Amino acid sequence: MALAVPALLVPGVTELGAQESNGRWNASSEFSFVRTGGNAESSTFGLGTTVTRSWERTEVKVEAGGIRTHSTRVRRTAVGTESDYRVEEASESNLSAEKYNALVRLDRRFSSRTSVYVQSGWKRDTFAGFRHRLVNVFGVSTQWVRNSAQRFRTAYGLTHTVQSDVVPDPDKAGRFVGLRVSSEYRRQMTENTEWRSNLVLDGNGDDSSDVRADWTNSMSVSMNEHLGLKTSLRTTFDNEPALRRVPLRSSEGERTGTVLIPRDELDRVFTVALVVTF
Repeated sequence: MALAVPALLVPGVTELGAQESNGRWNASSEFSFVRTGGNAESSTFGLGTTVTRSWERTEVKVEAGGIRTHSTRVRRTAVGTESDYRVEEASESNLSAEKYNALVRLDRRFSSRTSVYVQSGWKRDTFAGFRHRLVNVFGVSTQWVRNSAQRFRTAYGLTHTVQSDVVPDPDKAGRFVGLRVSSEYRRQMTENTEWRSNLVLDGNGDDSSDVRADWTNSMSVSMNEHLGLKTSLRTTFDNEPALRRVPLRSSEGERTGTVLIPRDELDRVFTVALVVTF
């Protein structure tokens, strides 16, 4: 799925400012809307908000967002003869993409490098096969590099996952304990260019083959004091994806029932965003 959207941040707050909190609450909100018409009709609406605050040893982050896309297909039929006919149109609007997410994280530093954190994250993506996925994490993070040019930290934690699929898998449990390994990297490439790379790996303690990965890479370029351009690529992988129900037909074309088949393991979202700050 490819998506190009404009983004608007609330006045006085930049994306970096949401990460560099200085003893007060900082917030950034992003709004996006894309509309196409004519031969092809679709509309995409997205909203995201991040709120952070840092104290001497404690950091809090709250995130929420979502994206929703409707596509309209117009069916045209000619009624009459080849020389005398009328065209009838019938349109059908369908939901073609829908994703929502929310996250709360609390970090408590015990040294310049080491922190203990708790996190609760919720997602909904029916097109990937699950109505909701709640992952609670308790772990330790380590800050390896922290300076004006770059930052790098890793985290390791125990997870408790609760998931409800659109099509339940009779061989899988909806609740399980697992492990998470993650990394966050940010580098200031030039005075006005920043690179970010975040990777999350999740494992199921009950099934070693049930592994998920979420990798996001982005580059932000500041064009002037108020305008910037950001591109990002998010890749998600599920080694044991959710199931989908498809009709089963005989070799003669008669419908004989349904079967369960796995969805695609890999999803990608490419985003181009215009960032405006005030």
